[in-house]
Amino acid sequence: MATTFQYRHSFFGLAPSYKPILHEEIFTLIYHSHGGFNWSDVYSMPIWLRKFYIKSLVEVKKAENKNQSDSNSNNNKKIQKPSFVRKNK
Repeated sequence: MATTFQYRHSFFGLAPSYKPILHEEIFTLIYHSHGGFNWSDVYSMPIWLRKFYIKSLVEVKKAENKNQSDSNSNNNKKIQKPSFVRKNK
């Protein structure tokens, strides 16, 4: 008679609670890098490297948002009309 062992947790594989986190990270890197990464590269990427790229992406997006808001605040100033000199004929 063969003995079978049923483990509650498998040694290999991801816990069900981690899978949505992983796939959110994969989506974020692929979508916001505009084709810089593909799914298989991000999925097989070491965790520390994936976290590095996500952190870098967040910093770049924050800088872009700051530049955009600074630009918008500068555009809110009153625009002066140019002065034209009319020539008499």
